[in-house]
Amino acid sequence: MSSVSLCPLSTPASQEPADHLPHPVPLRDPESLAYSYAIPGEPHAAAVARQHVHTALRAHGLNGLEVPALHAVGELIACAALFEPGKILYLTLGWKDDGIRIVLWDPHTNHADPDYSAQCTAPRNKMLYVLACVVHECGGSWGIDKPAPMREGTRVWVNLPREGGTRFFRERDQL
Repeated sequence: MSSVSLCPLSTPASQEPADHLPHPVPLRDPESLAYSYAIPGEPHAAAVARQHVHTALRAHGLNGLEVPALHAVGELIACAALFEPGKILYLTLGWKDDGIRIVLWDPHTNHADPDYSAQCTAPRNKMLYVLACVVHECGGSWGIDKPAPMREGTRVWVNLPREGGTRFFRERDQL
């Protein structure tokens, strides 16, 4: 699909100018899925982020991945907001290996002491149990990345394959 530029100098003569189009050209290519959001670590943020992800997936024709993706986004944000209440969280949504990749970064730093780090990671893993179940049902993967040296924060990622996510959606729709 070719895109139309709003700049009259860059629009090829063979294309109609964008202001004459009856509506915007829809984004239907899943491979162009690439969004990032800064989200407050507050209770209402999960609902707002879920709405943005819903809109992005629909715009790219990925309706079949909505159910597991919205579960994942809600779980990730709820967990991170409890670890870093009131801090800014960063959510990314993209296309990878015929599926979607969701990454949530929060500023909760890695503890230098391995015992403290384990004590901190254990409750996060328990809180993400529902996420783990959804990802497993979709045949996807997820994990928690510890920050690299000289970096702060925690990154939790989720990969949801298109086929498994769509199957998950259809099975839940039939209940």
